[in-house]
Amino acid sequence: MTTAGLDIEARGAGPAVVFTHGFGRTGETWARQADALAGDHHVVTWSLRGHGGSEVPPGLYTREDALADLAAVVDAAVAESGGPALLVGHSLGGYFSLAHTLARPETVRGLALLSTGPGFRNPESREQYNRGIAKVAAASGLPGNVGHVAVQQDSMVIDRLDEITCPAVLICGADDRPVYVAGGRYLAERLAQATLIEIEGAAHEPHLDRPDEVTAALRAHEALLAGR
Repeated sequence: MTTAGLDIEARGAGPAVVFTHGFGRTGETWARQADALAGDHHVVTWSLRGHGGSEVPPGLYTREDALADLAAVVDAAVAESGGPALLVGHSLGGYFSLAHTLARPETVRGLALLSTGPGFRNPESREQYNRGIAKVAAASGLPGNVGHVAVQQDSMVIDRLDEITCPAVLICGADDRPVYVAGGRYLAERLAQATLIEIEGAAHEPHLDRPDEVTAALRAHEALLAGR
């Protein structure tokens, strides 16, 4: 695994926090939260390939490719900080954070998931979601091979939620689409240690709509993790 070709910003010293953005966005969407935490944390923001300043892959960018990239970013953060990381993910980035935790639980001390769902068991629901992803990719100007990274092909994450035991906070906007509000509630009910925060006046990007409230939620979750 390598971070070559990825647009990564790492700064600060302390416990590691790795931020992963949503589909069609970039690591820069975390600017307010990263600035707030960098004074006493090792903060890492990065962009998926084909997003922001990260290189466009030559072929299909798959879930497995993205997870390899995330693993490389997390490993570098863990090596720098000397301990496991808090993974903060928005939407697709939250889904990848869950998948990474399933594969490499020893590198994760906690999760903060914004507007995140666990995927689908129902093939019809999965296909409906994938059609929506194709529209978002086109509207965002993403090449088809890059847009493929968000395509759901199985129920791997939702089927294995009981394996995730680290503390998690689920943050969603009360004005988000029902599927994402339901996804946050579903995760809060099924993860072993979970807290749900629904922010009034926020939609699908609560870290942009209500940045100070999201930062406060991250601080509170960090305090919980530090007190374990």
